[in-house]
Amino acid sequence: MRVRLLVFLLALLTAAPVFGQSVVQTENVRAELLADVSAVKPGEPFWVGLRQTIRPKWHTYWKNPGDSGLPTEIAWKLPEGAKADPIVWPRPHLFDLSGVINYGFKDEAVLLVRITPPANASGSFRLAPEANWLDCEDVCFPEDGKFGLSLAVTA
Repeated sequence: MRVRLLVFLLALLTAAPVFGQSVVQTENVRAELLADVSAVKPGEPFWVGLRQTIRPKWHTYWKNPGDSGLPTEIAWKLPEGAKADPIVWPRPHLFDLSGVINYGFKDEAVLLVRITPPANASGSFRLAPEANWLDCEDVCFPEDGKFGLSLAVTA
């Protein structure tokens, strides 16, 4: 599983996504929901990544933002019986803003979540998460996005 995760991360960071995607563009962050599969198998977990491409000089926050800030949150809307694991957070950067210590991401971050469809999944598997994040430079702005991604279910 670790090799599959590493291959997925490498593909996300080096090339245009090959599989499903959904994009939300805000003023400071381009957020994409990406899947590492083009079709899901009943009961077999797969990875989904929320890739945030962050405007230069801006940042978003890690799960423990430090002295201030808020982490990105993802509220999953999944088919009945499906499960979303907690976010697998990448290693953050330390930001020292005049003595205020924060942890987060600049340039780009991929927040990974393992999704497990139910054993009886069939037809189409629809992901419809909503995400919110705080992005900051000198000031901070709350931003959010609604995503939609449908993947075929194959035996």
